[in-house]
Amino acid sequence: MVDWPVTFRCNNNCISCISNTSLSEGRGDPPWEQIKFVIDTVDQKKDYLGISGGEPTLRNELFNILSYARERHPDLYIFIVSNGRMFSYMEYAKKLAGLGLDNFMVGIALYGPDAGIHDSITRSAGSFAQTVQGIKNLLELGIPVEIRVVINRLNYTALDMIAAFVVREFPSASRMVFLNMKMTGNAYINRDSVMVKIKETVPHAEKAIGALSGSGIEARLYHFPLCTIPESLWGAAAGVTKTDPGELRFVDTCAQCDVKDRCSMIWSTYVGLAGDGEFHAVKRRP
Repeated sequence: MVDWPVTFRCNNNCISCISNTSLSEGRGDPPWEQIKFVIDTVDQKKDYLGISGGEPTLRNELFNILSYARERHPDLYIFIVSNGRMFSYMEYAKKLAGLGLDNFMVGIALYGPDAGIHDSITRSAGSFAQTVQGIKNLLELGIPVEIRVVINRLNYTALDMIAAFVVREFPSASRMVFLNMKMTGNAYINRDSVMVKIKETVPHAEKAIGALSGSGIEARLYHFPLCTIPESLWGAAAGVTKTDPGELRFVDTCAQCDVKDRCSMIWSTYVGLAGDGEFHAVKRRP
């Protein structure tokens, strides 16, 4: 998998962002030639090309970038990570639909079931309303949408309410993902306000998965080590969002685990802050 930022600018300033937005804003946009080189050299056997930011919709050449990526790789899966706000403008959403990309999805972050929670995390008034409208516009145009919930202390008790909101408002969404947070950038700076232990989030994540049951929306849990969740949720916990060396790790007790080959591992930054006391080796019966 290849994830690449097309801009470092963003119209949110999320308290839990993995980037330090006070530093990112001054970096400018990655040059077109660099982006073109990344696209040109993507291994066709990779499972996707991720387009991210910052907020990629703030890059003026985004649609040119997407068109070039599809031209160079007709069959490669493309995943766009966005806050969804620009798609609240239907004409903008129609431009994306008009590219005819096929085999792609837009992942949009939704932090709460209402503006109170969502906007307190994005630190951008009105962002909830725009994100919700953006999701609705994309779904109306037949564009596949994954709704992503980055879990933190400000929203973890509302996960089931967010899931219920999604079922009610976005019944044609393709997938809903709940992610444990990588503690870097703003998230690390604001760790006292946003960090929550995995063991605290699990009961609420379980309720959220239950709220999605029967909806037709695929439910996933990312970066939930298998030893922290009921076995009934292991299927939902397959996969990772990052594969860079050093970002994810096992702890000492994992050496004796019978299912570690199926585990998404633990954020290295999480262990550094919370320790490894929550984790244990899972032993399967003979």
